[in-house]
Amino acid sequence: MQDTLEDFKRQHLENYKNAVYETLKNNSTILVDEDIMSLLKKPPLDSMDVIKCKFLDLAKRQKIILNTEELDKLIEEYRKDIISLLSELKNERIEELSRIVDSFSPVKDTDIIKFNKKDFTILNRGMRKKIKESVNVSITKKIVNNVNSIFTKDVDDEKREKVVTDITKFLTRTYIRQLVESVDFKVLVKDTTLINGVKEQGERYLFTKMNSYLLKEDKK
Repeated sequence: MQDTLEDFKRQHLENYKNAVYETLKNNSTILVDEDIMSLLKKPPLDSMDVIKCKFLDLAKRQKIILNTEELDKLIEEYRKDIISLLSELKNERIEELSRIVDSFSPVKDTDIIKFNKKDFTILNRGMRKKIKESVNVSITKKIVNNVNSIFTKDVDDEKREKVVTDITKFLTRTYIRQLVESVDFKVLVKDTTLINGVKEQGERYLFTKMNSYLLKEDKK
């Protein structure tokens, strides 16, 4: 009977860890594949495309017409490139936070797995750095370095240079800063959601542990 009781306890603990792991996996998947990628994928309306709108606004100021087909192509190349570069963020987050789950070994009956804000500090700092660097590299390689292809042959050199200078400054400074700030907000929301979700899993684990007749010692 004692062996069976210990087996039930081990299985209960294993089920608990798996539930926390699934919570972590789902949370990280939504964060990267939906929340962060929504900032990088082509928006449903052109008016929501901050990069394209900035190009068109600068061209309007200089009273020139751009090759919008070529512009769309450059922006799409950037989007595909940056999404590819950041595709591993989800796995990195899951792998790092899974260490907390894997190392959990309760000493007291009331011990549960906990994710604290400090557990995300180094992870999020690394993610932020990678996003910032990857966007900078990708946007330079795919758009800035090929920006001359969007101008028609009759565009005055001075106007062309003005647009190139302004769009480069916007893309490598303002755009990246705003993007990273948006990512930071989405990460903060998902971190808080994960902390609360893991807490709920712990409460379920303790409730079952304390109330299931299969997990109680035979006092007789």
